Amino acid sequence: MNNNENKVIDKIEKLLALSSSNNENEARAAMLKAQELMAKYEINREQLKDGEQEERPVVNFSSVPFRDEWIHMVSGVIAENFRCRRIAVSRVGSRGAFRIRFFGYEEDAEICINIFNYAVKVIRKRFMTLRAIYADAKRDFGQNEKMNYVLGFCHGLEKNFEEQKAQSESFALALVTPKAVNDYVNAIPGLEASEYKDFKSNREHALLQRTGYVDGKTFRNAGDKERLEI
Repeated sequence: MNNNENKVIDKIEKLLALSSSNNENEARAAMLKAQELMAKYEINREQLKDGEQEERPVVNFSSVPFRDEWIHMVSGVIAENFRCRRIAVSRVGSRGAFRIRFFGYEEDAEICINIFNYAVKVIRKRFMTLRAIYADAKRDFGQNEKMNYVLGFCHGLEKNFEEQKAQSESFALALVTPKAVNDYVNAIPGLEASEYKDFKSNREHALLQRTGYVDGKTFRNAGDKERLEI
């Protein structure tokens, strides 16, 4: 191992330590930069443990129970862009409630659920504003309105991710879901694709979709906004 490689590994280890920061943006940016450097310089995770070779376990982090159909869309976009897979799990007698489980290497799955939880908070806060606007207009802000807003939000979020990846090939590579994670989830028995109920979408909903798109496009946790230079 040469001196330059030692410096890179040292930088990665410091970034991984920083990823436990209580500052959510700082922690996420540090982890993403660490992943980018590992991909760029072909540094294996095991090299950060004094050469100890071990198979990394795939773990999962589970959300609180939800009943909102739009949760499926949001969790899917986030998982696909943060090295994870997600499934929706419901129990008999849950009356339609389900939990989202994010599968991945520990640090990836933890980042994924943290970003997901933050996105849910952002969306629900926007719902409160939109509901008040609709109430003033004597209109109901219901399921169709929520789904159209979130559809736009997810499109904006995907565009945000695409632009971030286009800026750096190594960054894009760092966000590819590891084969071991895909193999693990694909082997889960009885796995079915998450689906949500059909919803109406018409010209009146176009503004909601546009509003959601702008919010998703500017979502602060959606990309490597705070680059940490090596």
